[in-house]
Amino acid sequence: MSGISMNAYKHAWIIVLVLCVLFAGTLVITAQTAPQNPPEAAPQQAAPPPQTPPVDPSQDPKYRLNVNVELVNVVATVLDEQGKYMDGLKLADFQVFEDGQEQKISFFSHDLRVPISVGVLIDASGSMRHKLQQALQTVREIALALSPQDEMFLVSFNSDVEIRRKFTSNMPDIQRSMRDIKAGGETAAYDAIQIAMDEMKTAKHNKKILLMVTDGFDTKSRINATQVEDILKRSEVLVYAIGIDDDDEDPLVLRRTRYHIYHYMLGRLTSISGGRAFRLFTGRNYALNSLATVLLEELHQQYTLGYYPTSVPDKNVWRQVDVKVRKNGSQIRHRMGYYVNEAKAKAN
Repeated sequence: MSGISMNAYKHAWIIVLVLCVLFAGTLVITAQTAPQNPPEAAPQQAAPPPQTPPVDPSQDPKYRLNVNVELVNVVATVLDEQGKYMDGLKLADFQVFEDGQEQKISFFSHDLRVPISVGVLIDASGSMRHKLQQALQTVREIALALSPQDEMFLVSFNSDVEIRRKFTSNMPDIQRSMRDIKAGGETAAYDAIQIAMDEMKTAKHNKKILLMVTDGFDTKSRINATQVEDILKRSEVLVYAIGIDDDDEDPLVLRRTRYHIYHYMLGRLTSISGGRAFRLFTGRNYALNSLATVLLEELHQQYTLGYYPTSVPDKNVWRQVDVKVRKNGSQIRHRMGYYVNEAKAKAN
């Protein structure tokens, strides 16, 4: 190969090498500047919808009750023409009126197993001297007839008032608390009711009964009849009375001053709440356990009706309540009414 050919050959290889180097550099630069494909993203889950906070019924207008409205409960005893209790009545059989305006009954109950709280007031005044043992035995029979779920307290009164036993379900304690009661002094019946109503505030059951055993004439109280009636009107306590009367046909009674029960006082006090007054005569033999059974049977035969008044005036006012039964010949006892401000005070 000639010299010129050899030089040409070398130059050709140099050109080839240079071109290869340039081409390789271009590939490197292209690789570095080309956009990178991002890694494949995992499929995203749909975001949960925003949670709605739970609705507070007290803040929802459709659930909210007027704070000035309190459920008014009326306990009713229904008798037929023969004086027997009418059992099995339904809600549709009753109508409730307040100041002459019919109300919608929102609550109805006729549960025969409702436990009761009973407060007993025993008259131990001088006029009860020949009646006291009969009165004490009557209370003993009532205590024995109560169920273990019931409770009772005992108050005695003459010129003074004494709480002998606070609420208890232990009936032997009630029996022991009557052992040393003796008759003497005057009669502070109204004061005894006032103190008993304060004691009734500690009752653990909704159904509350106040039972007076007396010959029924107040002579010593600091408060008067109007004041004690007002106390009863402001409560939901049922008042019952067992009046023990002297028997004009008893020859022993003719030898001493006769004391007759004050029918008006006992009738007025019991009718305010829808209760009842029973009458016994001293010297006569009674099946006192049967009397206790009749009394407790009545308490268990009562109907409870509740309603929200359609109007509540902003003042202290007495509202008249009337209950009617859609049954011919029926007789009904219930409380006469209530004070508006008492319901408002409870609601507020």
